[in-house]
Amino acid sequence: MKQFLNENFLLQTETAQTLFHDYAKKMPIFDFHNHLSAQEMYENKSLGNLANAWLDHDHYKWRAMRSNGVDENLITGHLNPDGSLKQNLSADYDYKRYLAFVDTLQNCIGNPLYHWSHLELQRYFGITEPLTPKNAKEVWEKCNELLAKQDFFPRGLLEMQNVKVLCTTDDPLDDLEYHKKLALEWKNVKVLPSFRPDFVLNAENPSFAGYISKLQEVTGKKITDLTSMLDALGDRMDYFKSCGSLVSDHSLECDFYLPASYDDVNYIFEKAWIGKKLSAQEIAKYKGYVLVELGKMYAQKGFVMQIHIGALRDNNLAMLNSAGKNIGEDSLADFNFASQLGAVLNQIYSQSTQKGNEPKVILYNLNPKDNETLATMAANFRNCIFGPAWWFNDHKDGIEQQLKVYARTQVLGKFIGMLTDSRSFLSFPRHEYFRRILCNFAGNLVENGEYPDNLEMLGNMMMDISFNNASDYFSF
Repeated sequence: MKQFLNENFLLQTETAQTLFHDYAKKMPIFDFHNHLSAQEMYENKSLGNLANAWLDHDHYKWRAMRSNGVDENLITGHLNPDGSLKQNLSADYDYKRYLAFVDTLQNCIGNPLYHWSHLELQRYFGITEPLTPKNAKEVWEKCNELLAKQDFFPRGLLEMQNVKVLCTTDDPLDDLEYHKKLALEWKNVKVLPSFRPDFVLNAENPSFAGYISKLQEVTGKKITDLTSMLDALGDRMDYFKSCGSLVSDHSLECDFYLPASYDDVNYIFEKAWIGKKLSAQEIAKYKGYVLVELGKMYAQKGFVMQIHIGALRDNNLAMLNSAGKNIGEDSLADFNFASQLGAVLNQIYSQSTQKGNEPKVILYNLNPKDNETLATMAANFRNCIFGPAWWFNDHKDGIEQQLKVYARTQVLGKFIGMLTDSRSFLSFPRHEYFRRILCNFAGNLVENGEYPDNLEMLGNMMMDISFNNASDYFSF
C-alpha cells in the first residue's frame, strides 16, 4: 500500500530524492509576492482556531467549498461587506465552517488544495494522517491547542518555515507604519513593501479622481498635469525604497497599450480627473504611456517591475455586492496581448538603457495558453524573467509545464523560484511543494539520460533556484 504524502512525496527517482533532501529542502524562503498583512505580523496575535487560520482569508478554499455545494454563510458569512471580520458570531460557527471544508476536501482528488492542506497539517502541526470526517474533531482540537501558543502566532509560523524575506503588496499612499516597526523589532524575517499603483493606472475607475487628490495631499505636491502626477508617484517610490522596498507590481486585465503622444495622454489624464468617461482606446493609450514611464522610473530607482497578466476579476456581480472583492469569483481572461507587451517592454528597455539604467521585469500569465508567449517575450530582454506559475497555474501540472517552457526557452539554472501569492500565514509549505516538483523534473532528466549525473552541480542549481537566484536578482 502506498503511503500518502511520505518523505519522498512527488519524488519519483533516487536522483530527485537526493536533490531535494540534500540540497533544496534546507534552503530558506524568499517570497517575493504575497498579500499578507504587515499589521498582523507586527501585532503578532493568535490567529484563533483552525477555521480562522485556514479559512478567514483563503479564496482558494472558498472557491472549492462553493463547488462542493457549501452554503455561502459558511464561506463568506464571517465577512462584512468591506472585507473585515464580523464579531460576535455563534460559538460553534467556526467549527461548522471547518467541518464544511473537511467535507469539501474529501472530494478534492487532483486539486492542489488536497496536497497543500495536508502539507500544512504535517509541517506546522505534526499531523500525518489524512484529514477525514472521522478524525476531524481530534485534528481540530490538536491544532487549536497549538494555535494558542505563541510559537504558532504569525511570526512563529513564518520562522518555522525558514522564511527570510517576504514582500507584501501595498498601495503607494500607504504610510508603511507597520513595515517600519517590524524592521526595528523583528530581525529574523525581512518584511518589505511592494509598490502597487493600481488606482493610478486604472483611470477608468470611478475612484480615480479621489485617489489623485489623495496623492496630492500625501506628497504635498500640487498635481496639475500628467508630469506632476508622475513626479508625485516618484516621491512615493523613494519613500517605499527608504522602507526597504525592492519591487513593484501591476495587474493587467485588458488591453493596456496603444501608441500615444504626451499631449494625447495628458488630455486623457485631465479628462479622467474631472470624472469624464473614457473610451477603450483612451484607456489603452493612458495605461501604456503610464506603464512605460513607471517602468523607466523603476529602472532608475532600482525596483524590480512585476507584471501579472490575465485575470478576469469579480465575475459574479451579486457576490461582489454582497461579500466584496477577492472572494474566489475570478477566472482566466483570454485576450491577446503579445504585441502590446512587446511595445511596452521595448520602450522601457530602450529608453532606460540609453540613460545607463538596467530594468528588471518579471512576467506572469494566468492563462496557460500564454506560457510560450511570455517565456519567449522575456528572453528578448536582459534581466526580464518568465515568472513562476501563478494562481490558477500553481499546481503540479502548472508548475511542471512552467518549468518545461522555461527550460526550453531560457536558462533554467537562473530561474528565481516560487512565491505564495497568498493571504494565509499557513501557505508557506507551497515552497516545499514547488521544490519537490523542481527536483523531480531535474531528476527525471538525469534518470532518462538527458542530463549528466552530476549531483553536486545539479544540487547547487536546485539551491540557487530555491533561494539564491532570487536573492541575487532582487539585489537583497
